Amino acid sequence: MKEKLLELKENFSKALESTSNTQQLKELENMYLGKKGLLKEILAGIKNLSNEDKKTIWVESNELKVFILKKLEWKSKEIEAQKFEEIVASEALDVTAEFPSKDLGHKHPITTATELLEDIFISLGFKIEDGPEIETDKLNFDMLNIPDNHPARDVWDTFWISDEINEDKELWEKYLLRTHTSPVQIRTMLKEELPIKIIVPGRVFRYEQEDARHTCNFYQLEWLVVGEGVTFGDLKWTLDTAMKSLLWEDTKTRFRPSIFPFTEPSAEVDVSCQICKGTGKIKEKKCSMCSATGWVELLGCGMVHPKVLTGCGIDPEKYSGFAFGMWIDRIAAQRFGVSSSRMFYQSKLKLNEQF
Repeated sequence: MKEKLLELKENFSKALESTSNTQQLKELENMYLGKKGLLKEILAGIKNLSNEDKKTIWVESNELKVFILKKLEWKSKEIEAQKFEEIVASEALDVTAEFPSKDLGHKHPITTATELLEDIFISLGFKIEDGPEIETDKLNFDMLNIPDNHPARDVWDTFWISDEINEDKELWEKYLLRTHTSPVQIRTMLKEELPIKIIVPGRVFRYEQEDARHTCNFYQLEWLVVGEGVTFGDLKWTLDTAMKSLLWEDTKTRFRPSIFPFTEPSAEVDVSCQICKGTGKIKEKKCSMCSATGWVELLGCGMVHPKVLTGCGIDPEKYSGFAFGMWIDRIAAQRFGVSSSRMFYQSKLKLNEQF
C-alpha cells in the first residue's frame, strides 16, 4: 500500500504541472481528495492490514493529504498571479503615447483676455488681488467717497441682497452684489503695507439695459498704484503700454475729462475701435460696437481721491496713487473682433470655438 501512496503522489505532481486554470484545479482536487477520490480508494483496503501497518499507513496517507492540499493552494495562487499578469499585459497603457482627442473644450474668450491682461501687468510689476462678489454698502460705496445721498449712486444701478437678510441692518451694513471691483482696492489699502501695486480682475453686477456694450453681469479689471511721487503721467504711460501690448501697437487712446467720486482728477479713456478700425463703419453700415464714432469707451481712471486715502489710514500729503477700472468684456470684443459683448454670454459654441 505504501507503493500505491508513492505512485499516487507522483501522479498527482505530474497532473498538477499541467493544470492551468481554477476549473482544472478543482477537478484535480476532487479526483484525489473527493469522497470517491483516489486516496479514498487506496485507504479502503486498510482494513486488511495489521494493526502496526494500519498506524503507519494512516500517518503516511495523512502526510500525503497535507502535501496535496498545500500543492493545490500554491497552484491556486500561481494561477491567480498569472491571471493578473495577463490582465495587466492586456490592459497596459503607454502614458507617453499621444492619442487623438475630441471635444476637449477650451478657454472662454473672456478668460483668455483676463489672462492676457494679467500677464501684461505682472510683467509691469503688479500683483493680482481678489475679493468677494457679495459686498457691504460701506466697502462698495461709502469708503469710495460715495455716501448714500451722493448723486453718483444713480450711476451704479445695484442688485441688493434679499430683504430678509438686510432688513435689520444699517444702510452701510447692507449686502449687495458688487457694482465694481473697487472694494478690493479698499480692502487692500486697509491691510497692505505701502507701496501698493495691484490689479483686481473679477465679475461685477449692475442693473443695466443690455445692448452691444452693456450687460447686467460683466467682468472688470481694476488697477491700483499707491506710493510716494505717483503722478498722472505714470497713469497715462501705464495705460498706453498696456493697451498697445493687449491690442496692437497702432492702437490709439483718448482721454476725456470726467468726474468720479473716488478719483481727482478723473478721466474717461477711449481706444480706437478695433472692429471698424476707427472708421465707424463696417461694410458701409454703422459699427454697433462704437456707435459709428470710431472710439470705444474702455475705462475710467484718475488719481486716488485724498478722502479715500484718508479713510484707509494713508496720509494723502505723503502718498498719492492712481486707479483704473475697465471692462474685460469690451477688451475681449476688441481683441477678438466680436461686434457685441452680449454674445459672450449666449453660450454659442460656434463663437467660442473660434478662439
